[in-house]
Amino acid sequence: MKQLLLLLTFFFTLSAAYSQDDPTASRTDLRNHILKESREKGQLDFFTPIKGHEYDGIQIKPGIYDTKLGLALIKWGKANYDLGVKNLDEAYSIFAEFKGREARKLEKEYIKIGYNRELEM
Repeated sequence: MKQLLLLLTFFFTLSAAYSQDDPTASRTDLRNHILKESREKGQLDFFTPIKGHEYDGIQIKPGIYDTKLGLALIKWGKANYDLGVKNLDEAYSIFAEFKGREARKLEKEYIKIGYNRELEM
């Protein structure tokens, strides 16, 4: 019985040591997932459906209006938070890679609103 208990303890210790996630790999996987899903027809593609109507007005909440582009950026920022992006700077970095350029000041403000969940939707 002691041998079985010792063997099981050894097995669980060994499996725990090899199953620990590499935080760098998981962040890279998350980043790649967000970039993939942000493309056209992806789960995080809030931009294609509004193409050509980015600056049309839309009600975000009662009494709060903005552009469709602003709302899309807010939703994208919130999605990053919900998926587990560690901090806002990382979300900005992912957005810059997605767009192929640095995020503009206004884009950062909208992403920040979504990331910080300032407008719960």
